[in-house]
Amino acid sequence: MSADRPFHVMRWSGYTVLTACFLSGFFYRFAPATFAQSLSASLGASAAQLGVLAAWHFWVYTAAQIPAGLLVDRWGTRLCVAAGSFVTAMGAAAQATAHNLLQASLGPVLTGLGLSVVFVGVMKNNAVWFSARHYGAITGLTMLLANVGSVLAGSPSAWLLHHLSWRTIFASAAVISFLLAGSVVLLVRNRSDATAVPAPRPAGSSAGAWRSIRHVLGRRELWPVYWCTIGTNGTFYAFSGLWGVPVLTDGFHLSNSHAALYTTLALATYGIGSFLIGLVSDRLGRRKPLLLASSAAALAGWLLLGLAPWRPGWSGLALYLLVGLAAAQVTVSFATLKELVPNSISATVLAVANTGVFAASAVIQPLFGWIVDLTHPAAGQPDLHSYRLALLLPVAFSAVGLLGALRATETWCRNVPEDAPAPRTTQPAGPLTG
Repeated sequence: MSADRPFHVMRWSGYTVLTACFLSGFFYRFAPATFAQSLSASLGASAAQLGVLAAWHFWVYTAAQIPAGLLVDRWGTRLCVAAGSFVTAMGAAAQATAHNLLQASLGPVLTGLGLSVVFVGVMKNNAVWFSARHYGAITGLTMLLANVGSVLAGSPSAWLLHHLSWRTIFASAAVISFLLAGSVVLLVRNRSDATAVPAPRPAGSSAGAWRSIRHVLGRRELWPVYWCTIGTNGTFYAFSGLWGVPVLTDGFHLSNSHAALYTTLALATYGIGSFLIGLVSDRLGRRKPLLLASSAAALAGWLLLGLAPWRPGWSGLALYLLVGLAAAQVTVSFATLKELVPNSISATVLAVANTGVFAASAVIQPLFGWIVDLTHPAAGQPDLHSYRLALLLPVAFSAVGLLGALRATETWCRNVPEDAPAPRTTQPAGPLTG
């Protein structure tokens, strides 16, 4: 037992600090929803301009995902996440000191760039330090803990806004990110066998990187999983990250703190659901049924938000919670993708999946604002009708996601062999026994 103690200490200390970095990313991603009114007043931004400002994080994060996956696969989690956390801290500091839209855009650009390597680094670390049979559960636990950041970006931040400016809050977040960057250097290790001599890096890195990308993009069974993840998570991230609060403040005249409670509870449901769905999937030894159920729930939730006569109270909260619960699918999606490729390119395939999710969010956020600006009355605040029309965007994306879930490959919670030479096009006969 004592011989295992150093291993467990290294595993959980590294996991803890990496999850804290991941948590900070959820805060930066979802804070614009709570700060929307304050940012708009301070920077003089319209709904469309606010959508573009928030979307900078998603655009840069999206563009950097595949390079981030390649970097983590090649250089390891420790160096990449430490550097990414430092860049994230610089972005938060830039946001705190911005006085116009141009300056403010530097904040989400840098946080998106820095956090792009944090996600793939965390998932790579989980694959290295935890056994395959527990990957769904540990990924779910990671998403649950990281969602504390999104919860903090909701009601707690709305409460802080009564006592502090949004600039002070971002400046405090910058200090925390600087401290996390140093903690990664001290506590994270790339290999579970800490005494082993690292294998030499292969020559021809550019050619190897291109082969990894081609291998990932060429596996046809991965694409349905990409689409169903976009349908649940790309839509939910865009909504909860910016527009979930304005729908209630403009459409129903709720206070900012009251409206933020809805997105806070939806994000909390997302976090708890991410953990539970991972446990259930691992226990069942199945992935596809949960992909299907969550994709169907997302489509139902967005349809009802856009078309049903809901109001603040139990009906509105139930729909917010429904789309949050559907987004918990991400745990099963990531586990499925990891099991469809060799572990040596697991960070790359997860980066490609995240690229799709955040590209969808980056498209939805400004388009949502553009529809609201285009359809609301010439004078005054946007009304509920404008938001209902804009909600048809996530309806369309989630419908495509459900089609993807229908075509997804069942992995039976088994990893593909490391030396698998070609894409797998048929499903396994069944789960392993014994």
